[in-house]
Amino acid sequence: MPDSQTRTHIAIAARNVTLSLGESGNQTQILKGIDLEIPLGQSVALLGPSGSGKSSLMAILSGLERATSGEVTVAGLDFGPMDEDGLAKARRGRIGIVLQAFHLLPTMTALENVAVPLELAGRDDPFGTAARELEAVGLGHRVTHYPSQLSGGEQQRVAIARAMAPGPDIIFADEPTGNLDGTTGDAIIDLLFGRQKASGATLLIITHDPALATHCDRVIEMRDGLIIADRAGGAA
Repeated sequence: MPDSQTRTHIAIAARNVTLSLGESGNQTQILKGIDLEIPLGQSVALLGPSGSGKSSLMAILSGLERATSGEVTVAGLDFGPMDEDGLAKARRGRIGIVLQAFHLLPTMTALENVAVPLELAGRDDPFGTAARELEAVGLGHRVTHYPSQLSGGEQQRVAIARAMAPGPDIIFADEPTGNLDGTTGDAIIDLLFGRQKASGATLLIITHDPALATHCDRVIEMRDGLIIADRAGGAA
């Protein structure tokens, strides 16, 4: 076990984490005892084919799903005893999430999509912060546009701005280029890593693409609910 000084430098820790879905007696085991530590500021690719358990693990580590058993500590908080409201509060301001499908609100402008979550969280100057973050992702000229008026790449830039605006300690990105063409996807990856480095946040990217994984400091491979490899990435 790491000593207490080492633990203070750990952003994410999982101990014997399992996840089972289905009714008792007819359960499917999705995760089969995951042990994992990710230091502060590290970029990590969670690599594996569809069905390997990587998105389920991200859901648990980001507080969107509860583990069936095991220990999960994220940003210094023990997720174990928390209910759904507690997990939502734990995510707020500490964890940013970027998803493949963007999940922007269609009735809100780019500025509102980034600012309103900050406003609901009681943050100071939410619209000023949102405008600065949209400028940082290259969308300062598109703040009044609605999602339907933006390209896929621009929508993902808004989603990245929304995730980064609260200044989170940890960013989770689940297949962030999955809905984009190759050139646009490359630009989004460059942007995501640039914003991560500028903020010093820990970054965990879920992907099935080995080329994307090489951008990270570390590559963790999953198969059938288990970690099968853990190695340095191309950025290490």
